[in-house]
Amino acid sequence: MDPDQIELSNLSKSFAYTQVAAEIDSCEDCEELRNIAKSFCKLYYKQQETMSLIGLVDGNQKDNI
Repeated sequence: MDPDQIELSNLSKSFAYTQVAAEIDSCEDCEELRNIAKSFCKLYYKQQETMSLIGLVDGNQKDNI
């Protein structure tokens, strides 16, 4: 997965991403990087659950990740 292929149209979110990406790039602790990746993955799935609960997406759709 290449994060450069994902476009953010909101300028403030793009700036926030740039800051987080710089922190990740400078991290040399593999365990911390693993935890960051797992957290983002879990947050993505939690967002999907929440969107399903409020009726924004069909909970029966296949995940794209």
